[in-house]
Amino acid sequence: MSTRAEDRTAFTGRESFAYGAAAALAMLVYLFVLRAHTGIPSSVELFAGWLSPKLPLRLFEAGISTLGGLAKPLLSLGISLAVLVVGGLLGIAYARARARYPARSGPELLAAGWAVLFAVAMVVFLPLVGRGPFGASSGEGVVGSALYYGSALALYAACLGILFGLGTRPRYDTSRRRLMRNALYGIGMLLGLGVVTSFFNRSLGVTLTDLRKNASGLPPRFTPTRDFYEVSKNLVDPKVKASGWRLTIVGMVDHPFSLTLDELRRMPSVRQDQTLECISNPIGGNLISNAHWRGVRLRDLLERARVQKDVVDLKLSCADGYTDSIPIRKAMEPDVLVAYEINGELLPYQHGAPARLLVPNIYGMKNAKWLTRIEAVPTDYVGYWEQQGWSDTARIQTMSEIRSPAPGSTVGAGRPVEVAGLAFAGSRGIRKVEWSADGGRTWREAELEPQIGELCWRFWRATWTPPRPGSYTLAVRATDGTGRTQTSAVTPTLPSGATGYHEVGVTAS
Repeated sequence: MSTRAEDRTAFTGRESFAYGAAAALAMLVYLFVLRAHTGIPSSVELFAGWLSPKLPLRLFEAGISTLGGLAKPLLSLGISLAVLVVGGLLGIAYARARARYPARSGPELLAAGWAVLFAVAMVVFLPLVGRGPFGASSGEGVVGSALYYGSALALYAACLGILFGLGTRPRYDTSRRRLMRNALYGIGMLLGLGVVTSFFNRSLGVTLTDLRKNASGLPPRFTPTRDFYEVSKNLVDPKVKASGWRLTIVGMVDHPFSLTLDELRRMPSVRQDQTLECISNPIGGNLISNAHWRGVRLRDLLERARVQKDVVDLKLSCADGYTDSIPIRKAMEPDVLVAYEINGELLPYQHGAPARLLVPNIYGMKNAKWLTRIEAVPTDYVGYWEQQGWSDTARIQTMSEIRSPAPGSTVGAGRPVEVAGLAFAGSRGIRKVEWSADGGRTWREAELEPQIGELCWRFWRATWTPPRPGSYTLAVRATDGTGRTQTSAVTPTLPSGATGYHEVGVTAS
């Protein structure tokens, strides 16, 4: 009769890697499920958030421009694949430890490995991704972080031990070997299905920015909330419970205080019609929307706190870890709001619920969402995107777009065609829009529709009759309320927003 040691066979590197990767896959499924039910950001999201600002800015912008809303999910997927690879390598290490220390039991080796990985997670990984020592600044605290990482790594270790145990077989029993291989493949398929299902279930909450280069069709004067553009640094945006939310105003103020959402809504409020535009909006892009907003003037909150005279900036902190700033001079303007409603309803989580900042004349990156803390500081604070090279002032550039006819469309020669679009320059307003049918060699003035609001985009229309069949290049330019015409110089969105005339090619037949 063979001994226990004789019943074991040496595991090949391929088998050991497969077992380790399968155990890591089970751990990822567990983390996705936790994310879905508790809202705690997964380690994959944390690492992706840490890695993104470390990428070369040109590479980051190229990825966003090329992949659009898929860039963040693909980055997280790549990190997940890396976790599987690391899990596989740890499987190989475990197999070698079993062979090197045959006197040690499998559970002993797994427990030792768990302790090492747990220490790395708590002491190295969490501080690396900005969660402080032992995750104390992460919201879930030391105990929560310990339970989170301890349970996930325990699941990995348990699955690893089970898979290696199932893989233990008599040396010459090939039928059992085939059975265990098939069982392993089945487990892998089930786990993979679980990951895919979990991923797509979670994708319902993933912020997928639509970066279509050209948007066609004149939009509604006020954008329906469901169609309002979304941009976020997060893979999954936070869903902050209104019941536990507080806005805190601290720093260089004489009377720091905090407000609940109910207390904020009881303050005198104003309704404000305002257009928001993303600094990443390309020429002719669709990252621009207009809505009715309601909120409290930030100035009223600052006067209640009694901001001290040496304050330079307000540092804005948000529930997703995002930070930014605006100058105190800007903050005291009467149209800067802490908003809690959009289009007559409470903000949805995608747009910053329970409350966000609205700051006219600067791009959306500084209109901070999921706002939780306003700190008066004596220096110019550089926020999340500014640290990556984007403009700190983020002043809106005068822009104009052709929304009709659509790029590449065919129109009838000798027949009237409506040319229409929008223009925007913040509170500077739009004084004049001109359009061209010959690529900008000659210009004609368009008809401006009535102004929607002092902080809103403006629509324009014209009628054009193509004189003969052929290809035409339509172009547009706007002049703001100060009399300054937008520049023809083409610049990318990085670092201060795109500039240049929008052109659309059409064919008359």
